[in-house]
Amino acid sequence: MMQMNGETAVITGATSGIGKKIAEIFLEEECNVTICSRDEEKVRETVSEFKEKYGDSVLGLKCDVTNISDIKHVYTKTAEAFGSIRILVANAGLNTTYGPLEYIQPEQVESDAQFVIGVNLIGTINSISAVLPYMINQKYGRIITLAGAGVGRPTPNMTLYSASKGGVDTFSKCLAEELQERYEDIKLNIFMPGMIETNLGRKTKVITEWKDNETFQRENSLVLQHIGADINESCKKVIPYVLKSCKVNGKQFRGYSLLKMIQGGRKLRKTMKKYRRINEN
Repeated sequence: MMQMNGETAVITGATSGIGKKIAEIFLEEECNVTICSRDEEKVRETVSEFKEKYGDSVLGLKCDVTNISDIKHVYTKTAEAFGSIRILVANAGLNTTYGPLEYIQPEQVESDAQFVIGVNLIGTINSISAVLPYMINQKYGRIITLAGAGVGRPTPNMTLYSASKGGVDTFSKCLAEELQERYEDIKLNIFMPGMIETNLGRKTKVITEWKDNETFQRENSLVLQHIGADINESCKKVIPYVLKSCKVNGKQFRGYSLLKMIQGGRKLRKTMKKYRRINEN
């Protein structure tokens, strides 16, 4: 018997990358899963792909997490289809630019900040606030938020993204404290997946006044080579935190090996010095 047999989950931003992988892992565990994202065509493609293997255990809906009406619609349809919403993975997230803030015009900074913080932070808040009534009513729920760059240490060149993820981390810890005071069995924990190659990196625009795209891609490949995490192994780490047996609340948990990250970071620094020295000559 699979660990998640009969469970029901909603995963935002689930048509690619980490969200899609978590959806696939949950479906393999015999969980009913609603996937959603802003791209309706990608939702249809992903649902079609999953239905071939998992049948009616998957539901797909278009949803912009910055729009509370969209999120409420997803939850209504999920409850109608599967009878409950026991798990939420608030995964939806994006970035716009990579590079120092000084190279971006103030008007663009304002626009990017509203977009990135709107999706990553406000979208997470929206997704959770709208699901809480379901979980409180059924006296049970498991919520996962996604932290990332900017949590625990400064991450230059991803300033706005890092600010949004720092906000997600703080919001999650504060809300977990509130939930701890309630009698319902609702747990919220924070997933740190590690460095994984996804559309987040592929679709981020490099500031060319700072660094050309070819140089960035070569350097990014070196980063992933030395400290990159395996997406499958990382996302499997979510399972214990969405099971009924989960007792922890407000915890950051990693999808990667910290030792491997430290050792890889040392090798990366040496490799980058050598790489840059060669390119300067």
